[in-house]
Amino acid sequence: MEPITTTKELAAACARLAKHAVVTVDTEFLRETTYFPILCVAQLASDDEAVVVDALAEGLDLAPFFS
Repeated sequence: MEPITTTKELAAACARLAKHAVVTVDTEFLRETTYFPILCVAQLASDDEAVVVDALAEGLDLAPFFS
């Protein structure tokens, strides 16, 4: 499993995962040395696939994930 680092990859993965009734989500945040947590990684899984999103990848727009 390679990390998702582009908005196009993220949108495609979210479209595939949206077809499932249940999707599990696990997130990892940086909380040290910050006033607010910073999302670093999101792991998403269905019965068919699992993906890991590098939320800190340059230029990545997380809008498809939040939709």
